[in-house]
Amino acid sequence: MKACSHASIPEVSRLFMIERLPPDPRMIALPAELRNAIAQALDRVPAIRWMTAARTLSEQYRALDDIGAAPAVRTHLDALGYAALFMPATYAQLYGAMKAAAERIPSWSPETMLDMGSGPGTALWAATVCWPSLRDLTAWEREPVLIALGRNFAHTSANPALRSVRWVQRTLQAPIERGIRFDLVVLGHVLGEIPPDERSAIVETAWRLSRGMLLIVEPGTSVGFAVVRAARDLLLANGAATIAPCTHDQPCPLTNDWCHFPQRLRRPEFQRRARGASSPWEDAKYSYAALTRFPPERPVWGRVIREPTFNKAYAEVLISSRDGILRHRALKRDRDAFKWVKHLEWGQTLEEQP
Repeated sequence: MKACSHASIPEVSRLFMIERLPPDPRMIALPAELRNAIAQALDRVPAIRWMTAARTLSEQYRALDDIGAAPAVRTHLDALGYAALFMPATYAQLYGAMKAAAERIPSWSPETMLDMGSGPGTALWAATVCWPSLRDLTAWEREPVLIALGRNFAHTSANPALRSVRWVQRTLQAPIERGIRFDLVVLGHVLGEIPPDERSAIVETAWRLSRGMLLIVEPGTSVGFAVVRAARDLLLANGAATIAPCTHDQPCPLTNDWCHFPQRLRRPEFQRRARGASSPWEDAKYSYAALTRFPPERPVWGRVIREPTFNKAYAEVLISSRDGILRHRALKRDRDAFKWVKHLEWGQTLEEQP
């Protein structure tokens, strides 16, 4: 990549440091094909142009006052800026949610997928990693520049499903063709960017289109969680079953708090440049709900919804369970129990009550 060949000594050192990071089982990276496709697309324009576009988009997101609004991505440079700045973390969030859902129904092998509001196809790449059985992918996207970029990225993949994605330019409010249904439907980073009074209709449409799972993913903020929570409540009222993250089909018991999870990401070099970030990794946090027309394969009692904390006296963890929200504490003098709590992972499911 041209940007690497002209990197300064400190930049080269950081790149070397990324390659030599110690193994971390929580860490993921963009698929090599996708990372290379983004890097090559960026390399075709002067770096100052796509970096400026990325930072402009970032500033526009931070300046948003209206819930349900989002900056427009209308030009090729806008799309490149989006891919450089947002696509890696969005991939991590979608992957984290999909992996957690797949773990609850390991025998489910979806073949068809609809990505509603696909952008440059980020969810398609994550889904084909988590469900290799997918063979027929459809992407709905409003902006032509994002479709063009997403198509170019997908054509670089060795996966036939990605190379043959069916891209459709349309809004989510447009009439739906009768009779079409998909095993997996994804609303990834979509609901929070449309007006609140339009969300319920879109969720209901997505549910009608799904014959298997509807997965909703939003950024792991209090606002993102509220969007996911409202969608889950609506789907439960329509007879959906919760796969993840909840271990029950009851209303969310959280009060004055929000449920979110981290996915650790090895940052590609172009994202660090776009963000002006020196750290080689980040924890991309997300809120999500995976709901299906069938129950999970086996019940679990609870899920860890915060990273465990510990001090000289005890270790403590917050659990969302079938019995509500519980704060489980293990005293240090009980060495086995203390060690068990201390080493629980944020997002881990628990078969039984400790």
